Amino acid sequence: MPDATVTSQPANPPSRRRDAQANLARIVAAASELLVHDPDVPVGTIARHAGVGRSTLYRHFSTREALVDAVRRRARDLADTDETQALRPAGELANRAPTPLSVTDVLNKVAPYQVGQQVVAEAQRLAGVQTAAIYVVDLQGRQLRRLAGPTVFPEAMDIRGAVGVEIPREAFDAVRARLAEQLRGALVAPLILRGRALGLLVVVGAGDDALRDLAREAAAALAVADGYTDAVQTARRARGTSPAAEIQQNLLPARIVRVGGASLAGNVLPGYEVGGDWFDFADNADCVWIGLADVDGSGPRAAGLGAVLLGAFRSGRHQGEDPAGVVAIMHDVLRNLGEPPAVATSTVGCWNPTTSVFRWAACGTPGPLLIDVDGDVVELAGGDPPLGDPALALPVTVHERTLLPGQRLVFVSDGVLEARDPAGAALGLQAIRAAARQTLGASAAVTVHAIETLVTARDADRLDDDATVSVLAVDPAGMSEH
Repeated sequence: MPDATVTSQPANPPSRRRDAQANLARIVAAASELLVHDPDVPVGTIARHAGVGRSTLYRHFSTREALVDAVRRRARDLADTDETQALRPAGELANRAPTPLSVTDVLNKVAPYQVGQQVVAEAQRLAGVQTAAIYVVDLQGRQLRRLAGPTVFPEAMDIRGAVGVEIPREAFDAVRARLAEQLRGALVAPLILRGRALGLLVVVGAGDDALRDLAREAAAALAVADGYTDAVQTARRARGTSPAAEIQQNLLPARIVRVGGASLAGNVLPGYEVGGDWFDFADNADCVWIGLADVDGSGPRAAGLGAVLLGAFRSGRHQGEDPAGVVAIMHDVLRNLGEPPAVATSTVGCWNPTTSVFRWAACGTPGPLLIDVDGDVVELAGGDPPLGDPALALPVTVHERTLLPGQRLVFVSDGVLEARDPAGAALGLQAIRAAARQTLGASAAVTVHAIETLVTARDADRLDDDATVSVLAVDPAGMSEH
């Protein structure tokens, strides 16, 4: 027998381990690519595509199900951390394996107000989960409020980093850390839908990829159920809202939006009492529309006028991509409302993701604020009379500027510029400049949150006027295909 001290080799020499890791990566990558187009692709085809033999594939994955699970984990990890992986061409959505909850079944078989409870029940069926709860964010983005789950979970918990009722990806880690302080041992899975979280699934016990799958399905189920019940909106209100504020809240779009080559975000503070402001987005084939308006006055009349004005904005953008034409429709609506006269300040613009050209008109307000990549803030052109003012001459002037990678456009209402700092002085443009310096290279959501933090520094519950802010942030790496 040969001398063992001469012929023996390490069980797993470094080169062999590196080869095995490379084979594993190639197999998972090949499976990810092929399963998108054919969920039933043979294992042998996957092995050939990866450049390995079937026996090598089976050494890493003893069953097809194990391989599919690995592919799903890879997809979830990429989607959680990389914005560029989130948008995919139509027709390439890949549900590669069953999920713990079917959105269709839940919406067809469970009362809308019970969807949160159903998600909690589904979570408690997962291996290792002892108990669970669903949380949503309050209107001001300062609290998590329990939508469903046992009372062993707190009714409300503080939160940081939210934009209104939504949590941006950039805040996920901070939110998890915050909850770890308040709920020791709890695991958190964001309810992610189109790049932002609509709430959180919080569990006590073990968690794995199935928990994240459930959270994503739950996000879609809750988003649809919200249109059929008051349960979600009631949970989001830390206190009662005025009728005007209810009108306003029901006008607002998603707070955080992904578009090709950029991110969008917006919010209205305080959201409980006033009701005259709105912002709006639309991602269309020809351009991305952005609008913001501040109707003169407050209360139900201002909210009603705001609703009519928003209808005019949406009607106008359905008819083309000309900001001047949209402004004309909005102006005519206010002029035809009769006495007392109705006026509003507004900025309306559209951005072409292919050329990165932004075109806008500003009525009764300064133009948008441009934050350059180095944090400098430039006030763009504006200054036409307000909408509804007889002095407004049509067609209004439409301005144009090409946005560069990493630049951000900020749109604010008077309530932002006139908000008071802790010393009682009006914030003005200094607030925008300070937020710009704090958030170099940041997304639209992070920029909005930074501005709102300055606006509410004195007293978030005692704003004299609605404070509305909206941001378009061009991707630092350049524009993507739209």
